[in-house]
Amino acid sequence: MQGTPPSATWLKPPSADAAVVIVSSATLPPYMNHQLHRAIDDWDQVAHLVVQQSGAFMQDWLQAGSNPDEPTLAATCQASQLLSCVAKGCFLLDVEVGPVPSLTWLGSVRGHPLRLVRLGKEASSHAAMDQQVEEILALTRTLAKSVLQERCGL
Repeated sequence: MQGTPPSATWLKPPSADAAVVIVSSATLPPYMNHQLHRAIDDWDQVAHLVVQQSGAFMQDWLQAGSNPDEPTLAATCQASQLLSCVAKGCFLLDVEVGPVPSLTWLGSVRGHPLRLVRLGKEASSHAAMDQQVEEILALTRTLAKSVLQERCGL
């Protein structure tokens, strides 16, 4: 895969304190990705992974896992490499715009718990998109609180 553009990139990489990774597709309106980034920029417990090519991203993972005699292949797929720096109990929050979720398989890559936010129809105004961003952030807060309470033994 040398020379091939990455199928996914960190918009905001995870810190050691990350409790939630927001995973969004490039099909999410740029305005929403921007608003999410602004909202979580100083929030150490939240990271953001943007998938540009969901089909290629999944195909890479499937090919790596299809040969049980080569366990090193699974570790070298892009999804595994990207998620290797994410703590085991960290939630993946899959934000989907389309009717069919295309990224829910990411929870299987390294065993992270995954929650799905299905936005349904694409919002047509900034106000509607802001409302959807708030819904994502509300769930992010709930998940982050849950992970932090578990880590602190509360």
